[in-house]
Amino acid sequence: RHKYLVKIQTVCEEMYEYSKLRSWGKQLLHNHQPTNMMGILTGALVSGLYQESQANLWKQVVVDVMEKNMFLLNHIVDGALDEGVAYGSYTSKSIVQYVFLAQRHFGINHHENNWLKMHFWFYYATVLPGFQRTVGIADSNYNWFYGPESQLVFLDKFVLKNGEGNWLAQQIRKHRPKDGPMTQANSQRYCTLHTEYIWYDPSLTPRPPSEYETAKIHVFPNWGVLTYGAGLPNNQANTFLSFKSGKLGGRAVYDIVHFQPYSWIDGWRSFNPGHEHPDQNSFTFAPNGQVFVSEALYGPKLSYLNNVLAFAPSPTSQCNEPWEGQLGECGHWLKYISGEAGEAAGEIISSSQHGEMMFTSGEAVSAYSSAMKLKSVYRALVLINPQTLLVVDHIEKYEDSPLSSVSAIFHNLDLDFKYVPY
Repeated sequence: RHKYLVKIQTVCEEMYEYSKLRSWGKQLLHNHQPTNMMGILTGALVSGLYQESQANLWKQVVVDVMEKNMFLLNHIVDGALDEGVAYGSYTSKSIVQYVFLAQRHFGINHHENNWLKMHFWFYYATVLPGFQRTVGIADSNYNWFYGPESQLVFLDKFVLKNGEGNWLAQQIRKHRPKDGPMTQANSQRYCTLHTEYIWYDPSLTPRPPSEYETAKIHVFPNWGVLTYGAGLPNNQANTFLSFKSGKLGGRAVYDIVHFQPYSWIDGWRSFNPGHEHPDQNSFTFAPNGQVFVSEALYGPKLSYLNNVLAFAPSPTSQCNEPWEGQLGECGHWLKYISGEAGEAAGEIISSSQHGEMMFTSGEAVSAYSSAMKLKSVYRALVLINPQTLLVVDHIEKYEDSPLSSVSAIFHNLDLDFKYVPY
């Protein structure tokens, strides 16, 4: 036991020193920061009985950083995270652990946090019919990196208290793929199992949300994402659609960076939206549950992999010349500090539903280089019936715009574009 204790103290000291130097020590709401901070906090709690002064220093650093994260999360009223569902589950597994330990050890209660109260919908309203695959916005695998059963039972016990978290965790657990690319990696499969057992409350009878079994629109206003048909059983009648048109980092972070209301925020250097994609006005479509237009998941940040428009000839093209897509593209990570990249933004303009028909639209002109001289890049989606989606692009440019061509590429990760019988 002494050897373990020495090892824990040594690694905690190393992590504490690294937190002063590495980017994860400064970049808030990014998956690395809560994960590493929780490692330091866990080590500090374990070793505190034997090395109290040093452990107290580690605790103080972690609480300071994590309380800033919780403060910022309180601005994110839709329960989402800009890094998408996969990396969002990476971040949230550590956030809920912190919320639990902060109350247990420091008497800090975050159960009324706006983000936490809406976080259930980040899992329910993003899962495709069948409870196996999620919306792949931003860098992603096919679903979740960590959990989300652990996060869901936590939310039910401490925040929701209505059985809905237990129910969704039950559905995900029941439908987990046993083989293929949608299975969890061994490094991720078991590391939240203990917290799932700790937090599970059997007195909360699993029950679905009241809108279950009816295809509904759900809008994440901060994230800039709309979904239709999420959280349904996998049958031929259930169609799924998603639409993304939002601000870099999400609306709250984008506005905090640009309006600078807090002196401890150093612009984009305090954040890292590098896992986001050039994807404003992007969409996915799974008619009758069959994925037809999909995201490209985890890959290079190229606009044409995200079902958005590219234009040519552009004087600021950085790859795929003479074509250029949206700001921040071309690299392994999305660029967000240099040039205009930090200004990238889209906006969901409208959404409505009438029976099985639905409509949504977005404006993404601010996601393109000003050198293109574009006035408007507006896209509307009309779901006419469960098998038919009408996509309408309306483009306006200034008279002195250098552009003469536009390209629309729709991506499918699994299948060629041809009719495949169900």
